[in-house]
Amino acid sequence: MKSFFKYISFLAIGSFILFSCSKTEEREGCTDIKALNFSSLAKIDDGSCEYLDSSFTIWENGDVGFWGDEITGTFIVKSCFTDTFTVFLNPDTTFVAPDTIITTNPPDTTYVPADTLITGDTYLLINSDASGNYELIIQLLNKKNANDFKNGYLIFNAKLHPDASINNFDIFIHGNHLNSGGINCSTFLQSDPVVLSSSSLDTNSFKEISIPLTSFTNRYMQDIDLVFGIKGTNAMPNTNLILISSVKWVTVEEE
Repeated sequence: MKSFFKYISFLAIGSFILFSCSKTEEREGCTDIKALNFSSLAKIDDGSCEYLDSSFTIWENGDVGFWGDEITGTFIVKSCFTDTFTVFLNPDTTFVAPDTIITTNPPDTTYVPADTLITGDTYLLINSDASGNYELIIQLLNKKNANDFKNGYLIFNAKLHPDASINNFDIFIHGNHLNSGGINCSTFLQSDPVVLSSSSLDTNSFKEISIPLTSFTNRYMQDIDLVFGIKGTNAMPNTNLILISSVKWVTVEEE
């Protein structure tokens, strides 16, 4: 009888060990070799696979994008020589009956500004200062490793303003802002520019410009925060030059 119970005990322990091993072999995780977090140990796909986005929008119709985390990855726009860098095209303005606050000592009437709504398409505006200089940059708030995009493209849609008087303009990227926090045009390290002719644009419609990121020499992709820049000199002073409707980066999938 003792031998029987001993046999049953050994059998139960052995079954438990075999069951545990089989469960270990069926480890869950990402099983797609193309995913960023592929696990060679995973046997069952648990839906956790993460993939590199093939593109991301930096700017479109008044909205700046983000790269990665929405809080730490938000882009900011800066016009380096002028204070204006956005413009409405054909905006509709709606005046809503304002909230009125009346005080008696002294008598006063206050109209709340939030009661005025402006809707319409918003575009980036590149304009010159009193010396004919212009420069606009879009910067990621925190640096990002962009090596996955190194063979991709910078794509933006632009058109000339009717008042523009320029022959060419420079497009650049780079990364690695010298100072942490904030945006400062004078302390950016910039790639060698790609020079574009103004003849590539017209004043009637937006044209898509696609530039291989490999065209930007002296670039720094490992730790980047400057993802788009446009600049030039010798333009007509205090003049609107170029409108931009969207800016994005696109990756190239390896075969």
